[in-house]
Amino acid sequence: MGNNAGNTRPEFPYLDGLRGSAAIAVVLYHAFLFTGLSNESTTELPVIDLVVGWGYLGVPVFIVLSGYVLMLPTLSNGYKLRGGMGRYLKRRARRVIPPYYAALIISVLLILFVPVMQQQSGTQWDTKLPMTVPSVVSHFLLIHDFSPDWIGAINGPLWSVAVEAQIYILFPLVLLPLWRMLGPRWVVAGAVVVSLSPVFTGIGVWAHPWLVGIFALGMWSAQVTMSPKRNRWVGPLFVLFGALTMVAIVATKAFDIRSLGLIEICAGGVVAAGLAWAGQRVVAGSTPWIVRPFQTRPMIRLGLFSYSVYLLHSPLLALANLLLLPMELPIGAHWAIMTFAIAPVVVAICYGFFLLVEKNFLNSRQRQATLELEEHTTADAESGDPSVRAESNSR
Repeated sequence: MGNNAGNTRPEFPYLDGLRGSAAIAVVLYHAFLFTGLSNESTTELPVIDLVVGWGYLGVPVFIVLSGYVLMLPTLSNGYKLRGGMGRYLKRRARRVIPPYYAALIISVLLILFVPVMQQQSGTQWDTKLPMTVPSVVSHFLLIHDFSPDWIGAINGPLWSVAVEAQIYILFPLVLLPLWRMLGPRWVVAGAVVVSLSPVFTGIGVWAHPWLVGIFALGMWSAQVTMSPKRNRWVGPLFVLFGALTMVAIVATKAFDIRSLGLIEICAGGVVAAGLAWAGQRVVAGSTPWIVRPFQTRPMIRLGLFSYSVYLLHSPLLALANLLLLPMELPIGAHWAIMTFAIAPVVVAICYGFFLLVEKNFLNSRQRQATLELEEHTTADAESGDPSVRAESNSR
């Protein structure tokens, strides 16, 4: 990548690769979770659980990236939204809601018309049933995170879309005004502390409110990236957050406290510090080697349809598991089929969903990146060039 030091909006093409990697981590985690009967895979395959069981941390990665990419354009605009609140909300709604509704409708239809998905079966899918009128209505209103009875119903991963949609509203109404008045440090610290309090009180913990603090960490990361001063403490901060993540894992087991919030917010800090570290170097004109694999064409392409993967993979994996159950396979073989045969097919189906639905609602940067990828693919097919390098950014 060329020198970006003089640009107000340098390109960070590895962001989509990171997003795509997070989506695949979530898919592998759910393929493991949906293997066999409920909790059977985690009990019988502890070594595999140790490897893929942290796939749920893909959600904090998505949230940090959202805070990062939404904050970047405000930094050169006095911490204000370009085009104002109305245009911002319209852009966000157009990008997020139509694919979400399409995936929700597909999920509802699967439950309505596939008998095996309507019945309690002793699998992880049972947590999505029964499908009730309130759960369906709350999903369409994007308020299903308001109740523990609704949040995990129908299609589990959709809970985070509701939370993120609400954060999109908090961003201009609360976070940015406080950012201007109090400064980044106080806002990030306050958002982390306040949003993490349910971990200790138990109030509303099902809604993962700490994602607000994780989003604020993404905003901070963007601020550091574009700062004219080189912040040398970002690297040590990355190490510190990594250590805190390990401490949180141990502490939550030792003291039997709710673990998700502590672990996710520490992991979000790792991602935010890593983005700030890499971003500073990109702005200075040098892309770190560690992020270069994430900006290859295949990784960028994966990132472009990662939202479709996230929206649709869960009920498809659950259906595959239910269809495999009557075969009474050994749990290891069952997991291998789910991971190495079913999961790739599910991702391919999600790519078809992207082409049919999500592609129509990409933002301008993503549309440009898609066009450039298609042009590269056509040129490579004509010349026989197998190169997979890409210099475009999708955000």
